[in-house]
Amino acid sequence: MKTKPISPVMSSRYLELRDLTISFSTPRGRYTAVKDVNLMIARGEIVSLIGHSGCGKSTILNAIGGLVQPTQGEVILGGVKIDAPGPDRGIVFQHYSLLPWLTVYQNIFEAVDSVMNDKTKAEKVELVERFLQMVGLSEHRDKKPRQISGGMKQRVAIARAFAINPEVLLLDEPFGALDALTKTSLQEELINLWGLENQTKTVVLVTHDIEEAILLSDKIVVMTNGPEATIGEVIEVPLPRPRNKRDLVRMPGYAEIHERLLYLLMDAFAVQKKLAA
Repeated sequence: MKTKPISPVMSSRYLELRDLTISFSTPRGRYTAVKDVNLMIARGEIVSLIGHSGCGKSTILNAIGGLVQPTQGEVILGGVKIDAPGPDRGIVFQHYSLLPWLTVYQNIFEAVDSVMNDKTKAEKVELVERFLQMVGLSEHRDKKPRQISGGMKQRVAIARAFAINPEVLLLDEPFGALDALTKTSLQEELINLWGLENQTKTVVLVTHDIEEAILLSDKIVVMTNGPEATIGEVIEVPLPRPRNKRDLVRMPGYAEIHERLLYLLMDAFAVQKKLAA
């Protein structure tokens, strides 16, 4: 398998957040989750959103997915304003979101069948079989979600998201509830799927894990604390690919990126959080 170069950039303005502000009505009044967020993501980049709880990471992800409408500003994808969910954006949540009455195979096939109207049934079956094999679930194809582990469920969710071939993949802490070994395995699966030839996936990942962000990302967006959270700093990750967890800490530049993220999360924005309390 060939791996994509570090900067698979086709357009630095492929996915753009322009003056994004999102507020909600609450019993205590208007709550502004994020304010004046501006960000440009290139086609094919993996970008992580990181920050303390309540900093609006998932809110931004949901706005890109069309699940939340901006109060002000806009989200632009490929020159088109996002105002609703669409098959060009696939979402993987932390808690799998599988249909419990369907088998592993059926959970993937139903998504493919509903999105890919231009393919024959045989082509859809072949596609599902291909991704089942890629994530190592072929022998578990006839099991229901209750019969498989949490890691397997997340493999199903990731395979389903890639199988529908979205242009943008949105990941909301997809590995947060998993043990360390399963998390490492799935991170590698994600990188392998992203690196497939003839696919140019743009990935936006919400995470609390500094090491995960460095391992996966081309750049890391550090959010300030909420309410009215915004982007505090954007850190480029110019580490060569392919990357793996064993060698990552020895890569030149890793320690500097890690220390900067620790400073921002534990000192710069942590102090701000205390002062706002």
